[in-house]
Amino acid sequence: MTIGTNRVFFPNNYWDGCLDQISYFSRVKNATEVLSDAKLTVAYSFNDTLLADGPLGINGTGINFAYTASGRISTGLNLLITVSYVKTDGLVLLGASARPYSISIWINPTVTTSGNIIHVAPTTMGISWSVPMLGFINTGNLGAQGCSPSESVSLTGPVVPTGTWTHVVITYGTSNGLRLWINGTQFSASSSAYNYTAPDVPVPVTLGASLSSAGSCSSDVITTGQYLGSLDEFQLYSRELSSTDIWNLANP
Repeated sequence: MTIGTNRVFFPNNYWDGCLDQISYFSRVKNATEVLSDAKLTVAYSFNDTLLADGPLGINGTGINFAYTASGRISTGLNLLITVSYVKTDGLVLLGASARPYSISIWINPTVTTSGNIIHVAPTTMGISWSVPMLGFINTGNLGAQGCSPSESVSLTGPVVPTGTWTHVVITYGTSNGLRLWINGTQFSASSSAYNYTAPDVPVPVTLGASLSSAGSCSSDVITTGQYLGSLDEFQLYSRELSSTDIWNLANP
């Protein structure tokens, strides 16, 4: 197999551009697999490892975490002390403005009055921007946040029980805005569509803590702090998941 040229009319037929993540499979992939290859950015099952389950092979790192045999599906991730978190770096499309995204995760908290579950902030010097995308409000409700050109966009979710697994999905699209889904059903949505505003540089996602906080979207309804509890089956997509997609994720 030759990549970049077919060696005909050498040397005037070289590919001029970028290529990445080239894989060969000795079978025909179905439509679901092809869509996953194109749009599933990061996936961690937390089965005693932070190695990626997604097609891009983006592995995670973290500190002060442990695994629990009582995950939602097989083993899960425990974040039970301050500071403990898992992080994935170099996410290009999540750091790009006006691009759709969806985040799916199972949560089993021990405290629900504060804590960042999913936090996004660039590490590039001189950029003032961050978003706590999922976390708890001081009332015990779940909260979701996005970022528009003028301000933070926030949603208030339900009171989530402790000691119980709850499936949570955040979706964003330019037409539908920000939506919050609980256990496979839409719970709340932004009042209008908006353009997601991002720093247009690759960004990391941190699970369980906020490592930095800056910019107009850095604060709103979510009470910042350490998330305490368990997490399982984290997935980040570079598309807006459908209601069928979300129902299937919530009912494995």
